[in-house]
Amino acid sequence: MRRIVVGDDGTGQGRVLADDSIDPLTLALLPGAEIHRMWELDELPDLPVDRMPSQTDTRYFPVPGGLRFGFISIPPGLTYEPDADLSEEAIAAVTTEAETKLPGMMAAFDPAAPGMHSTASIDFIVVLGGQGRMRLGDGVDVSLRSGDCLIQNGTPHAWFNDGAVPFVFSYTLCGVADRNVPTKP
Repeated sequence: MRRIVVGDDGTGQGRVLADDSIDPLTLALLPGAEIHRMWELDELPDLPVDRMPSQTDTRYFPVPGGLRFGFISIPPGLTYEPDADLSEEAIAAVTTEAETKLPGMMAAFDPAAPGMHSTASIDFIVVLGGQGRMRLGDGVDVSLRSGDCLIQNGTPHAWFNDGAVPFVFSYTLCGVADRNVPTKP
């Protein structure tokens, strides 16, 4: 996916800071899913922005004041259930791969409810293609289709696609303080 980043040229005029291609990230744990991590900050920049942020291995979900922008494509039939034929070693390997590629992601998931996760973020979702659903922690499903906009406020949820084509959405995650997590003195 092409990413174009525009910033300041030092005189108050816009200039292209980057025009590149972002390859999708894939995981053996989520076969067929694609994640494009387009823009990630762990703190908001000051304007004017005149250069690309330094490349760091950021955690997948943002810290308070951080943000993430990207796209997710969920294939039809994704269940989040590991293949019953996988050995414990194979499950450990795909879990390690997920944690390596998306640091912090696995800690957000509820092992008792496949796919269910919650984060300390306000999530802005825009459905770009296909049809899917977001399941809430109490089992309620919210149907979504192309053009729908969803604002999710740190609640347990999971994404599903029961259709015949990929369910594609863009996301912007804004990291916020989580009052449910004790702060250190």
